Amino acid sequence: MATLCPLCLHVGRDELRPASSRDYQYLVCRTCGAGQIDPMPDDLRSLYDQGYFVDGGSRAGYANYEADEELHRRTATERIARLTAALGPGARPGSLVEIGSATGFGLLEAQRAGWQAVGVEISEWAGNRARERGANVVHTLEEVPDAPHDAVAFFQSLEHLPDPVAALKRSAELLRPGGVLVCETWDARSRTARLTGSRWQQLSPPSVLWLFTEQAIRAAVEPWGLELTSWRRTGKSVSLATVVGQSLPDGSRAKSLLDGRLGRVAIPYPLDDLVTFTAVRRS
Repeated sequence: MATLCPLCLHVGRDELRPASSRDYQYLVCRTCGAGQIDPMPDDLRSLYDQGYFVDGGSRAGYANYEADEELHRRTATERIARLTAALGPGARPGSLVEIGSATGFGLLEAQRAGWQAVGVEISEWAGNRARERGANVVHTLEEVPDAPHDAVAFFQSLEHLPDPVAALKRSAELLRPGGVLVCETWDARSRTARLTGSRWQQLSPPSVLWLFTEQAIRAAVEPWGLELTSWRRTGKSVSLATVVGQSLPDGSRAKSLLDGRLGRVAIPYPLDDLVTFTAVRRS
């Protein structure tokens, strides 16, 4: 299929159909390896309703996002430490923009660590829950104040945006010189992705719109004055409730078992496909 890759701008993409879907495929660039969902879903805002965060396993969502608050806050603390380290030795908390802030646990942990944080969240339900907790959340990147920020973060959110190139461009505009963009995402050229092929867990339409590689991200950030400085495997813990919940039909009675103590168990993610990349805003 001779179509233009929106990330590296080379021509030539192949079709990859997930084993779990008849309605969607991904167009995978022969040059950079990035994948784009086809067709693009029409109404993404309605996709991320309350049901995505509660009993949303069939959409690669969560069994009960807010019930895992302790885990989300612990994960947020680790991510903030990673972000601070990316700014360099002696860096102090400054101004942070988090895209995909969900119900606000990450923003609140950032505030506790001394950051001035604003979140961007497409989900009306999740954004309202975050505001109820006292977090500062807007709907779009365009609504974020233009004052130079020290850091922009995408924690497993860039792949859910319809136009990641526009999001990266806007992020570069928001950053001060020397500021950092930190993104946790999934590597389509990882050993796990290659071995599992059409059954790779990240092939999850309609919520996952993009599949990234280091080569694709490097091509996508450089035109906007961003320099990719690291791309490395990331460890994390995941909720057992979410892992099991994504394997059961939504509304399954068996999911009631996940509301107990077993459902709150956190387990280390063992595979190599989760990565974090850092890009620095050049002067």
